[in-house]
Amino acid sequence: MRYLFSLLSALCLFSTITFAQEMPVANLMPCHASGLSFAKTTVLDPIEDKYDVKYMKLNLNVTNDTAYIWGDVTTKAVVVQSPFTQYAFELDNALTIDSVLLNGSLVRDSGTFTGLRYINLSGSGFAVGTAFTVQVFYHGTPRPASSTMGLGGFFNQTSGRWGNKVTYSLSQPSGAYYWMPCKQSLTDKIDSCDVWVTVPDTLKAGSNGVLVRTTTLSGNRKRFEWKEKHTIDYYLISVAVANYVDYTYYMHFTGSTDSMPIQNYVYNNAGTLPTFRAVIDSTGLMIDYFSSLFGRYPFSDEKYGHSMAPIGGGMEHQTMTTLGFFNAPLIAHELGHQWWGDNVTCASWADIAMNEGFASYCEYIFHDHFEGHNSALYDIDRRQTDVKRYPGGIIYTPRDTTTGRVFDSRLTYNKGACALHTLRGIINNDAQFFTLLKNYQNRYANGNSMISTFQNETRATVGSIIGSIPIDTFFNQWYYAEGYPVYTMSWYQADTTLFLRIMQTTTVPASVSCFTLPIEFTLRSTSGDTLIRVENHLPDQRYQIPCTKRITSLIVDPNYWLIYDLLGITKDPTLALNSLSSSAPYLVSNPASTAWTIEQLPAGSAVNLYSLEGKLLWTGTAALHSINIPAEALPAGMYIAEIKNDAAPVRLKLVKTAQ
Repeated sequence: MRYLFSLLSALCLFSTITFAQEMPVANLMPCHASGLSFAKTTVLDPIEDKYDVKYMKLNLNVTNDTAYIWGDVTTKAVVVQSPFTQYAFELDNALTIDSVLLNGSLVRDSGTFTGLRYINLSGSGFAVGTAFTVQVFYHGTPRPASSTMGLGGFFNQTSGRWGNKVTYSLSQPSGAYYWMPCKQSLTDKIDSCDVWVTVPDTLKAGSNGVLVRTTTLSGNRKRFEWKEKHTIDYYLISVAVANYVDYTYYMHFTGSTDSMPIQNYVYNNAGTLPTFRAVIDSTGLMIDYFSSLFGRYPFSDEKYGHSMAPIGGGMEHQTMTTLGFFNAPLIAHELGHQWWGDNVTCASWADIAMNEGFASYCEYIFHDHFEGHNSALYDIDRRQTDVKRYPGGIIYTPRDTTTGRVFDSRLTYNKGACALHTLRGIINNDAQFFTLLKNYQNRYANGNSMISTFQNETRATVGSIIGSIPIDTFFNQWYYAEGYPVYTMSWYQADTTLFLRIMQTTTVPASVSCFTLPIEFTLRSTSGDTLIRVENHLPDQRYQIPCTKRITSLIVDPNYWLIYDLLGITKDPTLALNSLSSSAPYLVSNPASTAWTIEQLPAGSAVNLYSLEGKLLWTGTAALHSINIPAEALPAGMYIAEIKNDAAPVRLKLVKTAQ
C-alpha cells in the first residue's frame, strides 16, 4: 500500500502530468492510524482459527451519495479444529445484523463491543472436516475510522480535484470488519469469491476478478457481478462505486499470443481520462516487463486495472487497484504488489516488508528499465537517505506494535527496498537474482510467506555463502538487526599496487558491531575507469590490489548497493610505506644525502625510484651486484625503490637527508 504520494513520483516517463493531489502530504509515511495495537493475534478470537474459509460471496447495495450499505455476505468454510461448538466472525457493532442463516436455517447471533459475533451450535457442534455455510444479512452506515484511511473501512468522499462522489472500501490492515462480515486472518486466504454490487444505473462498481455480467434490475438499478477465481486475502477484497467511464484495452505478453484486459474505472469527466490516458496505457508495458522478471502476472486469466477514489496514493486490491490518480511509479508500486502481497502475502504483519519492501523496489526496477539507470540511482539514493534519518530501526516488525510502526515508510518501505537492493548487489548476478524471485513466487504462489521463508529460498537458490558472506549473516544484520556501517577510508597507489584501508564503525554497535559486506569502488583513471569489489568484514581492514592504470581518485559504491555513511576518503602515502621493507635481502646505504647504494643484487636487476606520489624519478639496471641511485638533486624526504629480477618485486623505503 502506498497512500501518500512523494513529489519524486511526479516525474513520469510516459506522460507529462500536472495535477492537484487528493490529500495533503505531511510526510512520506503511509496514512495508517497510529493507535491500533497488533499485540493481538491476527483474528480477534482464536475460535476463528478453527475453520478454514473456502468461499465468500458479497451481495451488496451501495450508492455514491452515502456510505450506507445493505445486503448479505455468504461464507463457506470447513472445520479444521475441534471442538467446534461456536462459529465466530467479525462485524463492527455500528452495523446491524438483520438475520443469519446457518446451512439455510435461521439462527441467532450474539455480539460484543469488540465487533465479534458468535453463533452457538447445537449439541456437540461440528466435527473436523465438516463443511458449512453462513449467510449474514445486515445494514447500516459504517462508522468512520480515526483518519481518512487509518484503520481501513468503508468511505464516502468527494474528489478534491475532479468533484466526483465515490464510495469505496479500504480494509488494510484490519478494517474489513467495518463494512462486511469476515474473518481477518492473513493466513486463511479465501479460495475464491464473488462480489455483487447493486448500484443506481448511472454508476459503476469496480471489484476483483472478472466482470461476469451486468444485470439490469428494476428501479433504475444495475448489479455488477464480479468473480475472483484465485485465492485472495480478506483485506484485498474491494468495492468502488462512482460515476465512472470504463476505459479498457488489451496488453500482450512477449513471446506469447496471450492477451489480457487492462480495465480502468476512471471518473466520467471530460478531462480526467485525457489527463491520465498516456500513463494508463503504460500499465501494459509494466505488466509485461515485470512478468519477464518475476514470472507471468499471477492473475493473467482475469485482468489488471484500477478504480479511482479520492485517496492520496493507491491500494493494491487484487486485480483492480484503487488509485487517487495515475502516475507511473505509483502504478509500478501497486502493480508490483500483485506479485508481492497479493499472490504471495505476508504471513504476519511482522513480515510486512515482504509486501511493501518488494513493491517499493518495483519502483526502482521501473525507473531503471523505463527511465534509465541514473533515474533508478536517484530513487534508491533517496530511500537510503531516508533510512539514515535515524541511526537504528529494524525491518522485521515486532507483533506488539502499532499500525504506524507496521507501515513505517522509513523501515518497512524504504529499508525493505534497500535491503533487497543490497542482496541483489551481493549476489552480483542478475540472472541468479531474478531466478530467486521467480522461484519464490512459484513456491509460495496463492499462499503466505515470511522473511525467514525468503531467507530459506535465497539459501536454496544462490547458496549458503556468496563470496565470503553467509546468507544468514546478511539477513540477521539487515532484517533482524539495527543500524548501518560508517566508513573511513584511505588509499594510495605505488607503481602497480593500489593500497586500500577501510575502517568501519556502526550506528548501533550493540546490535551489529561490524557489517559483513562487499564494497565496490570505481577507480578513476585518465586511461579509463575500473570497477573493483572487496569483501569487508573487519573494523580495520587493509587490501593490496594489482592495478596497472594510474589512479586519480576513487568512487565508493557507484551503484548505490549499500546503506552507509562515509566520514572521509583520503590519499595516504603511509599505506604503501607500511608494506615496504627497509632492506629485504639486500644491503642498502639508507638514509643517504647524495646517493643510495644497494648491494647483493642479482646481476641485471632493474631498479626504479618513485616519489611517494608514485611518480617515476629514475630508472637503472644493476651492473654486477650493486647499483647507485642518485639522490643529490632530490629534496629531503621519503622515496620508494622498486627492484625487479627473477624473484618477486621488492619495494624499499629510502630516506634522503639534507646535505
